[in-house]
Formats: sequence, C-alpha cells, structure tokens
Amino acid sequence: MATTKQYEPNMVLSTEEFDVVGSRPIRHDGADKVTGRALYGADFDAAGLLHGKILRSPHAHARIKSIDTSKAEALPGVRAVVTYQDFPKDGASEDVQWQRDNILAGGKALYRGHAIAAVAAANPHLAEEAVGLIDVDYEVLPSTVTVL
Repeated sequence: MATTKQYEPNMVLSTEEFDVVGSRPIRHDGADKVTGRALYGADFDAAGLLHGKILRSPHAHARIKSIDTSKAEALPGVRAVVTYQDFPKDGASEDVQWQRDNILAGGKALYRGHAIAAVAAANPHLAEEAVGLIDVDYEVLPSTVTVL
C-alpha cells in the first residue's frame, strides 16, 4: 500500500529565494491606472478617422431582390455606403467572381452573416445607425443542409 507524505499547515517547503516569484515589483503606472489618468488604445481618436460597419444577412440562403441605401447615404456624417454593385464587373474570371461574391453578397446571400453592404461614417454610432437604414428585399430560399 502506497503512503502519501503529509504536510503540516504553514510548513516551509523551500528556503530558496527567487528574484521574481514572491516579489512585489514596482508598478510605475499603477497610480495612473487606478486614478483613470492612464491612456489606452481605445482612448486614442485620430482626427478624420472613419468607422466602418457591415450589414449582414439574417438568412442562411436568400436571393437579394433589391438594396436601397438612399436613407443611409443621406445621413449626415456618412462618407460612403458600398454594395456589390459598386465593384467593377469587367468580364472577370470565375475565380475573381467567386472572390467578389465572398466579399459582399451579389445576387444571393449564401449563409447567415454573409456581408451585404458596408458603411463608413464619422463615428461608430453613425455607422451603426446608417446600417439600420439600409433596406434589403430578400427572397428566402431553402437552406442547403447536405452536399448531395
């Protein structure tokens, strides 16, 4: 029968001193962090920086009948609204066509969350509001659940 060694509470297992383990390093930025003076990456706001938001399909498989971006484009502070129609269609190969369809959905949304349109605006709140103003008319199609 194997026996296990019993340790008493507060028993010192090692007398070796370490430089880092068990030490209390000086935190030069500690006061700034606890008082709120420290600046983080999210606190930085570059002048003229645009914020983007993507409108995604709520359907797993749907034909896109129409996209109306006029309300989003009219919103003050919105710099651009992009859909599949804004991509050049210069007789591209199937590979380029597939890549274009995967960036923004063309004639069909192929999966739930497929990007439909993109908005660039002066701040993230405007971008989100503009995405909500884009009107997409879908014809929901049956989902493909097998590869056969």
